[in-house]
Amino acid sequence: MGKNRDGKKRRFRRGDLNRCGQDGRKLFLTVEDAARYFGVGKGEILRWVNKGSVPCHYLGGRIYLNREEVQEYWKLFGGGPL
Repeated sequence: MGKNRDGKKRRFRRGDLNRCGQDGRKLFLTVEDAARYFGVGKGEILRWVNKGSVPCHYLGGRIYLNREEVQEYWKLFGGGPL
């Protein structure tokens, strides 16, 4: 996330869920959305999160992943470019 006026890291908020990437698509994905998008099971996404391989955000008891950051992980360790 970005930084606030004091230069401190800004907290992830519900309004961030509506942000879009440079390609105009939804930037933040739930675990279920990420699993569908990358063609893997939810368990695989949760393994990535638990290992700390992909950054995630927690909001309201749910896990959200930045699609662009997960794409980078996918290119390095998964199935190549999407």
